Amino acid sequence: MREPKPLMASPPVVAVVSWLVPGAGYWLIGQRGRALATGLTIVVLFILGLLVGGVRLIEVPGWGDHGQKLVAFAEDRGTDNQGRRVVSERVVESGTSPESDGIWVMQKHPLDEVRNKPWSIAQILAGPIDIAASAASIAASHDGPDGRPIAARSHSHTNELGVLYTAVAGMLNLLVILDATHRAVRLSSAEDK
Repeated sequence: MREPKPLMASPPVVAVVSWLVPGAGYWLIGQRGRALATGLTIVVLFILGLLVGGVRLIEVPGWGDHGQKLVAFAEDRGTDNQGRRVVSERVVESGTSPESDGIWVMQKHPLDEVRNKPWSIAQILAGPIDIAASAASIAASHDGPDGRPIAARSHSHTNELGVLYTAVAGMLNLLVILDATHRAVRLSSAEDK
């Protein structure tokens, strides 16, 4: 079977499109079979992770267990025995404190918050499917009419397996992005000669 003529897509466009739709970068450079195989593998692996662990396995940085933003409050502890002012910080979900002067943790300490939820880095590499799952996770975390979260978080190994599947899907997509971009660079340099 004859391969279709590749489109003239620049490597940065191939990289962005590969993140937006897993495997689509290969499609842009004319490698349809590779595009379908990798794209379907990544999407199916991510969805299997959600099916194993439930949508609540996605822990979104900056959001708490009850679907509220995490906010940081400075608390004045007075002075120490040397006369220096002592200030500590308390992080709570925005709906659990009557105070309104808190700062969202993603504005104040974004790296610390991402470090607290490291799998989110690998999961976001899967593309917009993770963004949709993150929104669903936040929505499912809100308290229902009975005061409990709408969807329960999975337990122990079930949650870990789901997180692992979604993270591996994201890391696999990173490899696909890099490979498709590299192939686009090679194709564009071959056409320049």
